Amino acid sequence: MKKGIKKRLVWSYLILIIFTVVLYETIILSALYTYYMGGVKQALRDQGSMFSTFYEQYFESGNLSNQAEQLLSQYHFNIGAQVQIIDSDGTVLANTHDQGKLNLAALEDVKSGLNGTTGYWVGDNGGEQLLAVTQPILVGNEPIGAVRFISSIDNLYSVFIQNSMMLAGIGIIVILLVTCISYFLAASITKPISTITLAAEQMAAGFFATRIPKKKDDEIGKLADTLNFMAREVEKHEKLKNEFIASVSHELRTPLTSVKGWAVTLHSLSEDQMFKEGLEIISSESDRLNLMLGDLLDLSSLSTGKVEFLLANIDLSKLIREVAGQLHPRAERQKVNLEVIRMPEALIVKLDRNRMKQVLINILDNALKFTPQNGRITVRVERKEGITIIEIADTGKGIPPDDLPAITKKFYKGKYRGAGTGLGLAICYEIIQAHGGNLELNSKVGEGTTATISLPHQ
Repeated sequence: MKKGIKKRLVWSYLILIIFTVVLYETIILSALYTYYMGGVKQALRDQGSMFSTFYEQYFESGNLSNQAEQLLSQYHFNIGAQVQIIDSDGTVLANTHDQGKLNLAALEDVKSGLNGTTGYWVGDNGGEQLLAVTQPILVGNEPIGAVRFISSIDNLYSVFIQNSMMLAGIGIIVILLVTCISYFLAASITKPISTITLAAEQMAAGFFATRIPKKKDDEIGKLADTLNFMAREVEKHEKLKNEFIASVSHELRTPLTSVKGWAVTLHSLSEDQMFKEGLEIISSESDRLNLMLGDLLDLSSLSTGKVEFLLANIDLSKLIREVAGQLHPRAERQKVNLEVIRMPEALIVKLDRNRMKQVLINILDNALKFTPQNGRITVRVERKEGITIIEIADTGKGIPPDDLPAITKKFYKGKYRGAGTGLGLAICYEIIQAHGGNLELNSKVGEGTTATISLPHQ
């Protein structure tokens, strides 16, 4: 989840706010630059307009080339800028800075000024940024020359850069704040989703009593309600199914007992060999059905929690040796080497002895069933970090990868012949879960299977 929705939400918020901040600050900086530059241009343009008006009023009849120096010395300019008076052919007639004889006719701002419109130029003289504004000098609305103002704009750039840095700092702070806020907003969405996912996984594993807490009446809250409703319905149907299995199993046991009894009785009275063989088959199949019904009853009782476990301090090492000894003759008949290779002399664990014996017999029975001649079955027991681990490994056929995830599910039968009813491992799983432990199966086809039972110290 951390790498999923949460990450996408945080990045979405972050990209959106970065785009917004950059766009907003670009607009502000553009407006500031336009404002500052426009202010300087306006000031220079106003000075040019006033100078043109002054010339038109007082020197209208005179010649600009004869009056330029006098104009420049007599007129008081209210700005700290270099001033140049230019005649109609672009020659500088008067200059507040001594630069020698100049002709500026090639400059675009001068061309504009001599044509009767205000011209602008922005550039540098090698170490200083300059702004030039050329204003026409009009007499009778006809341009007879131009006055050019050249001002340094280094201070303007300095102020602009300071404002830019300040806005950039504010933008970074805003982005950091929004990142933190977006992280918590994303967490407020992903945390309940993670809770729902965990609960859904528990429900999928068969823990239908799991309920999802509803914190808000929104889409996520409705999803929690839906899953809780589904879990209640599944739990209800699971209960009905288990009750039905238990009821049917009980009902079937009585006629099976009668069938078994009559088969044994008739077998003892009959002399016909074929008739006897048929009765033996009936008796054998009755026993098999009784075992199956017993498994169904066990599984039904375990699933509904009706089984009471008689927990006591049991010597697990002694119990494992007892079970191994019980199955050893069968292993010898099948020419399979069954041995306990590592186990403490005494290992006291709190558990239900009969139920744990049922688990061990079931797992070892499966190992013997699928281990070929000259194969090997080993049992290891060790205690570490508050957990007792029982490891039963065989060199049998192994379990196909497709079967392995579902092999402990109820009524799941493997692909191999002789896989049984699909109840044995499900019963083992339920018993171990009831002890607070875990059953894990690891297998490779053609190499064997390892069943690992983990039991906590009580």
